[in-house]
Amino acid sequence: MNYILSTGFALLLLSSPATAEQTSQFALIDHEGVKTWVKRDGDKLLHLNASPIEKGQVNGQTSAEASAKYLMPIKPATVFAVGLNYRSHAGDAGASKPEIFYKSYSSLSIGGPLQLPKDARNVHFEGELVVVIGQSCSKVSKQNARECIFGYTVGNDLTERSWQGRDLQWWRAKGADGFAPISPWITQTTAENQFTVTTKLNGDIVQQESSANMIHSVEDIVSYISQYVSLQAYDVIFTGTPGRTKALKSGDQVEVSIEGLGKVSTQIE
Repeated sequence: MNYILSTGFALLLLSSPATAEQTSQFALIDHEGVKTWVKRDGDKLLHLNASPIEKGQVNGQTSAEASAKYLMPIKPATVFAVGLNYRSHAGDAGASKPEIFYKSYSSLSIGGPLQLPKDARNVHFEGELVVVIGQSCSKVSKQNARECIFGYTVGNDLTERSWQGRDLQWWRAKGADGFAPISPWITQTTAENQFTVTTKLNGDIVQQESSANMIHSVEDIVSYISQYVSLQAYDVIFTGTPGRTKALKSGDQVEVSIEGLGKVSTQIE
């Protein structure tokens, strides 16, 4: 057998365009001081008795989405990312294999104000589709890679380009605190891998491309990582950014969105 999967939650196979019946969205909220997983049902939130990644079920309680206080839905986990995964960004530099790097767990946020490090002078946005792993997997084949995936979210792989070019490793250029904002919503969908990633800077579209144009598919990426590093539930994978990027300045508002998955906004202070 060429893959190992622990007992856990497996994503439904992706085979057809998403519809309301084929999409489920989950978030973690603060409900009266208690961390509570919820499932979206119109403008209502259905409460779960545990994380959906841990097979939590609806428990009969509800609350209004309008009053929700969202929390980080990812437990401490490994944050992977892929570089040079769209021709519109990489040009001819796109590699024959996924180029993987790490971001720190502390780089994750659910958006909002972000105070950059004092010596960060060249921080760029990178809007991306993000994969959320649902169970342990090691040496999984490309054909079985989707069984490892719980769902998707939306992210911004913020990058300090000067540090990226000067440092031996990208630990601060990619992994500084708050440099990986994601949507608080994790979405399960039966849609094909044709999610349009849109990045807006101060309301203007600066990136927009379908994830169908990725050089390395989601399955390629998950399978490749798992050959060397075992993936675990709650691990996340930023799958690469399309198009051009530019430096941000104080006061800039960056919003990354994917229709059907959600959005994340970051205000640079």
